[in-house]
Amino acid sequence: MKLTENGQKVFDARYARRNEEGDVIETFEQAVYRLASAAAGPEKENQRHWEEKFAAAIGGLLFVPSTPIWANMGKDDRAWQPGACFVLAVEDSLESMYQTLRDTAMVFKSGGGVGYNFSNIRPKGSLVHSTKGKASGVVELIKLYDASSNMVMQGGVRRGASMGILNIDHPEIIDFINAKREGGLTNFNLSVGVTGRFMEALASDAEWELVFNGQVYDTVGAGELWERVTRAAHICGDPGIIFIDRLQEHNPVPINVLDCTNPCGEQPLSPGESCLLGSVNLARMMTEGKLNQELLRDIVYTAVRFLDNLIDVAQYPLPLIEKSTKATRKIGLGFTGLHDALIMADLTYDSPEGRAFAGEITRFMQQSAHEATRELASEKGCFPEWENSVHYPDEERRNAACITIAPTGSVTAMAGCEGYGIEPIFAVAYVKKTNVAGDFEVFSPLFLEACRKHAVPQEVLSVVAKYGTCQNIPGVPDQIAGIFKGAQDISHQDHILMQAEVQKYVDNAVSKTINLPSTATPDTIDQCYRMAYDLNLKGITVFRDGCKKGTITVGQKKEQRPAGELRRGEILPRPLSAHGVTHRLDTGCGKIYLTVNYQEVSGRIMETFITTGSDGGCLVYTEATSRLISLAIRGGIGVDEIIEQLTGTHSCPSYMLARGKGKNLSPGKSCASAIARKLLEIKAELDLKCNGNSNGHNNEQGNAPKCELCGHELKRAEGCLVCRNCGFSKC
Repeated sequence: MKLTENGQKVFDARYARRNEEGDVIETFEQAVYRLASAAAGPEKENQRHWEEKFAAAIGGLLFVPSTPIWANMGKDDRAWQPGACFVLAVEDSLESMYQTLRDTAMVFKSGGGVGYNFSNIRPKGSLVHSTKGKASGVVELIKLYDASSNMVMQGGVRRGASMGILNIDHPEIIDFINAKREGGLTNFNLSVGVTGRFMEALASDAEWELVFNGQVYDTVGAGELWERVTRAAHICGDPGIIFIDRLQEHNPVPINVLDCTNPCGEQPLSPGESCLLGSVNLARMMTEGKLNQELLRDIVYTAVRFLDNLIDVAQYPLPLIEKSTKATRKIGLGFTGLHDALIMADLTYDSPEGRAFAGEITRFMQQSAHEATRELASEKGCFPEWENSVHYPDEERRNAACITIAPTGSVTAMAGCEGYGIEPIFAVAYVKKTNVAGDFEVFSPLFLEACRKHAVPQEVLSVVAKYGTCQNIPGVPDQIAGIFKGAQDISHQDHILMQAEVQKYVDNAVSKTINLPSTATPDTIDQCYRMAYDLNLKGITVFRDGCKKGTITVGQKKEQRPAGELRRGEILPRPLSAHGVTHRLDTGCGKIYLTVNYQEVSGRIMETFITTGSDGGCLVYTEATSRLISLAIRGGIGVDEIIEQLTGTHSCPSYMLARGKGKNLSPGKSCASAIARKLLEIKAELDLKCNGNSNGHNNEQGNAPKCELCGHELKRAEGCLVCRNCGFSKC
């Protein structure tokens, strides 16, 4: 399957093989088979069958593995490390702190993110018995780890990312809560580990003890401590909340401590464990507005086997991680494109019907994944810790846990979905900045398709593009506006209700951001955190618009103005979307191909692309001409003026020589004038098609003689036909 333009940018920037000079040397199809071949390796029988099965699912963008799998698996210049999620233990000794820091660097190098629970670290100012000095504490240790993250790229494609958790009864909890209020710690997400006992204290407005190793360091009001959390989250988005008891309550292997998650919060893991991720593309599971359950079940079965096989062929960054990962064989199969599927089903994201649909999809996926892991267990055996798990002895399983809803950032862009993971579309039109793949300009194709069906005028689409939203825009039908609500158009209650509905059928956890407007107050965040607890969520993250510099700009980068109203030197950005037409031109040097992109409704020409054929032509000249034409259009110069300048160029000797030899060339006296002639012809066709007029280029009968060079109408003068535009004459 062919990737979208943005999808290709992601693939080339993050996942493709490169040579020693850094040039891309791998196509998407080749990468698909690289992954499929690696995953089929453990199959003792029918290895070729499974390779093709995996390739079909991945190549068809039905199943999308996570970033480390794309970036690492099957490549000969790096370790085959497929894990995205890791948790490491940090003990209260200098040796442990720096050993964990070293282990973290190895995980980052291989492409994974790391979570830590720092509650075992003695608080700042505590006595260090071995040196009689004072401990630096939790926050200083996090700063050390954060600084180290800047030194290591995750698998060469992103900075190291970490999750820091501190339990709410730790004596340094107040400093931890405030750690990001003044900025910094850019590589860390922070979450407070909240217990049920604390929530009871909060409900009764009781005092709360801060304790380490049995010693009470301080006592604060539970309400006061809670208010500190919500105010800090209001200011900078951190800390989030992890309901720490619930992680252990749902621990599939209870003998292992489970008090931490990966950086995005979707994967609770015990120290030393890792988990690899992949997502079903729900946008491709829909057939005529209905969920294709047969296809979904088949892809889930294929994905479970794919992920499980990679556990066996993986090359782990540390022996401890290999041992712990293979002991429980946790996988994280989730989905992306949920909102796409809802749109295709004509359901709104923030409705009871939309949530029910999302819940049913997740339930069906969980059921299918559990069936798949049971079948794998009967074929290949249970995970080694099975006898210590909650599944023993009634249910044999290959994997201790299967379903995870991850954020799916880059892989969603590559898959061509509009909704990332469980999230609604961020906006109808936006610009997303990335450090590796550059900026993505997005104007929802699903929205544009809906507008075409409802004949929404181009002027209305221009307003939507400017503001990034279709809410309260005159001319947008209510039905479309309801379905295409962006993340900031949905209430925090509805965000949380969607997360809660999906969480019911998720083995691990859900990565979700509760988007809040800039006007939200700390009380709003208080409501979010309490609601999350009441609805049995395992964790929650909020983000108030403007609380920190983001990577997404809603709407266009600059205000669009009609041609002629631009400030001097101002250049409009490239269009978010356009239609195109390509024509072949035969010139004196060979074939050239002129592509003209235009707005479908207005017919306005937006840009050109000119390439040469295999039989010659000046590549540099045509590329330069194409760029300058597009730049001129975006600079407010009319297409007619551009055509006039191109037409007025001198004759080309090669063009004249070829014509003299009887070659059939496109009308014109040079490549420039041939391009001008075709531009004029295309412009006239578009004017007629979109605006119902010929823009003065033809008479009413349409049979006036045309200039062979520029296409303008020929006039009689002294017995000859003369072109008033370019001077061509014909007697």
